Amino acid sequence: MRALGLALLAAALAAAPACQATGTFACATSDQCQGGTCEPTGFCGFSDTTCPSGFRYDPFAGNGLGGTCVANNVGGDDGGLGGDDGGLRDGGTHAQMVLHLATGSDSQPGTAALALTGAVTIDTTALTISSPALPAGDTLDARPQAGGGPELAVLHVGSLDVAAGATVTVVGTRPLIVVATGAITVEGTLDAGGHGATAGAGATTTGSGAPGTSGTNESDSGGGGGGYATAGASGGAVANGCTIAGGSGGAALGDVSIAQLTGGTGGGSSSGTACAHDPGGGGGGALQLSSATTIAIASGAAVVAGGGGGAGGTDCGQDDVNSAAGGGAGGALVLQSPAITNAGTLAANGGAGGGASSTGNGNGKAGQDGQPTTTVATGGTGPNANGGVGGAGSSPPTAGGGASCGTNAGGGGGSVGRIAASSTFTSTGTTSPAVSTTLPQ
Repeated sequence: MRALGLALLAAALAAAPACQATGTFACATSDQCQGGTCEPTGFCGFSDTTCPSGFRYDPFAGNGLGGTCVANNVGGDDGGLGGDDGGLRDGGTHAQMVLHLATGSDSQPGTAALALTGAVTIDTTALTISSPALPAGDTLDARPQAGGGPELAVLHVGSLDVAAGATVTVVGTRPLIVVATGAITVEGTLDAGGHGATAGAGATTTGSGAPGTSGTNESDSGGGGGGYATAGASGGAVANGCTIAGGSGGAALGDVSIAQLTGGTGGGSSSGTACAHDPGGGGGGALQLSSATTIAIASGAAVVAGGGGGAGGTDCGQDDVNSAAGGGAGGALVLQSPAITNAGTLAANGGAGGGASSTGNGNGKAGQDGQPTTTVATGGTGPNANGGVGGAGSSPPTAGGGASCGTNAGGGGGSVGRIAASSTFTSTGTTSPAVSTTLPQ
């Protein structure tokens, strides 16, 4: 097979003037290697039992690699899909190691380039992409999470390009992992965040902020914010004549390396006895990009997993109308590759709490969704009390506005989420929160 692959490569070089001029043959996907594997270095390797790794570069590899043995850990000690971040090689085999996935078919990339343009929805529950149809060689399926945790949706591609102007929205109950041999390039927007009450893909459904509480004299406290990197903020309390605690914020979850791929939790609902309760903001989702070659986020592009804003309180015209709901926590973003550059935006900020209503004075306003910047999401305003801000960067979320006895309080803000990447990560763009460059061992 190796001899055949090399012969086919030689024929390709003979037919390609550009390759003749340089004397090298570079690859982007393994299907270009005619029976070999496209290594993270961008050159073809073929089976050779005389090499410790079991693979040798073809003679036309550049950078002085032609004819040499492929190193066991192509990415080095921290090279994303190689080494301590989860190596490209496992015990000298050619199995690709992807965080949160078992080796073998679970972590196998696809073979075809996938380009996403315009408005695209990836549904991790239905395991569908709205457009285009996946090319032959690429698949979207469900796989178990290695080490435990929620089931994952895995998009197996040769390479991925989110085109400039594209908005790719990831929804559903499962976190999403994209596994590629070639480059993952984002020039548009890749959004796994919560929006309003709708949670992002793979948001955590347990440990959300607590709902507000109804008490004496038609007094209602606000819902708590969702928790993730920190605890969510509590909902606004009622005082001055009666005492009603605000809904508690959701607890902090997980760790900075994102050892388990899960999203943020949602905010707690509003309270009141006359109107249907208003929903808390949805938690931000969980998204992992794993490339054996490179991940590049272009200037003006964004990869986000913010929490949704909590709803404002409803004034349904009755005596005991609603307080406000808490904001959802930001989610999780993981980037794993031998080379990662960010010139755009990576953000997983918390959603803000909603503003409380007052009988005859109208509804409160919803809190903002987690912002794709370093700026906190602003709490919704209300005729009686405002919502707390969402967490962003190193800024914690804040509690909902308090109220006096006989009135209603605002919703608490949701916690900021987490971002983790291989230690090869470099950025000239925006990140919120700060990126941890320690991935699970």
